[in-house]
Amino acid sequence: MLQKLIRILLLIFISSPLTGPSLAADTKDRYIESATYTLDTEQTLIEIKFSRNTKYQSNQLKNPDRLYFDLEVSDIDKKLTSLVTSINKTKGLITKAVIAKNKPNIVRIVFQLSNQANTRVNGNGRIIKILTSQNEIPDLIDNFYQAESTQTKNKIWEKEQYVIAIDAGHGGKDPGAVGRRGTTEKSINLSIAKKLKKYIDQEPNMKAVLTRDKDVYVKLRDRIKKIRKHQPTIFISIHADGAKNRKASGSSVFILPRKDEVASSRYAKNVADKENEMDLLFDPDIDNRDKDTQKTILDLSQNVTRYLSEQLGTNVLKRIGKVNNLHKKKVEKANFAVLKSIDVCSILVETAFLSNSEEEKQLRTSAYQDKLALAILKGIKDFLKNTPPEQLGVRISKN
Repeated sequence: MLQKLIRILLLIFISSPLTGPSLAADTKDRYIESATYTLDTEQTLIEIKFSRNTKYQSNQLKNPDRLYFDLEVSDIDKKLTSLVTSINKTKGLITKAVIAKNKPNIVRIVFQLSNQANTRVNGNGRIIKILTSQNEIPDLIDNFYQAESTQTKNKIWEKEQYVIAIDAGHGGKDPGAVGRRGTTEKSINLSIAKKLKKYIDQEPNMKAVLTRDKDVYVKLRDRIKKIRKHQPTIFISIHADGAKNRKASGSSVFILPRKDEVASSRYAKNVADKENEMDLLFDPDIDNRDKDTQKTILDLSQNVTRYLSEQLGTNVLKRIGKVNNLHKKKVEKANFAVLKSIDVCSILVETAFLSNSEEEKQLRTSAYQDKLALAILKGIKDFLKNTPPEQLGVRISKN
């Protein structure tokens, strides 16, 4: 009798719908490998990776601005639900997200966009990437993720060699700004540049080259010629600010504006005018550049290089902001002669104000210079981590 009862209970348990269908449903909705949402003040990035080839359609609509994706799947994956929850908990360029079963075999996910959002979508059956930015997104970004997937597939990221050109502003007969204690900008710039080079050279896939390694004045033309020999990936010009207002303080990062843009602020224009005047004062032939230089002049103001420069500048500014307060919280734009003469991803860093007695005191110390150099390095690494090598013209090596 007992054995018969046990057999009946086993039959009931095995035939129960609580086991088979629930497990099937649990595995059926696991078609998402990962769904991430990265947010900062100027842009957001959504990345959805599928665990198998998945067909989808997408479209962007107006009034209100929104972007939707129809995924050809039968259930809502839990990771998509978590993605929607994360977006709705924050305030960014994607203001809201919703997800629902639109049809029996269609899951629709909708992203409502801010009016300020420029949007670019890229993907295939295994991945979707959505980039929204307050800034213009150049056409080259269409190939950005294809480059990334190619590099990842070949597993050759670690073989890349990034060359960072560092320009220590002023030098020799050109002292630059001078603090109340007699601290010269040229000496501060050189010291920080040397420290930055030391830290960069300790990185396994990076090396640095200086435009000057001692207290000499190097003409702009000669600086550029020296840099080009090394085929740099990134160019960084190091400076220290000076102002009539002794209370002015903080760090800033600059890039070139596009050809159709003006300086981003009166402050940016004044800084560029001041630096350019110093170059003209000590290098009267600055406008008689050789033909090779003339060919590349203003190349940096093209959309793609400017976009990459802005991304680099944003990363560096964030890191410097952890060492010093920021004079400007966003990357500034102005026509610096030194940036206009080199056709690679480029920024100019004003580390602090020598005209401010407290910042002059800090800049004079080796420990503070170390902090600034390390902050710039961390910003460079943050930028490179999210930028495929071939976007920066880095040669591929499979050895």
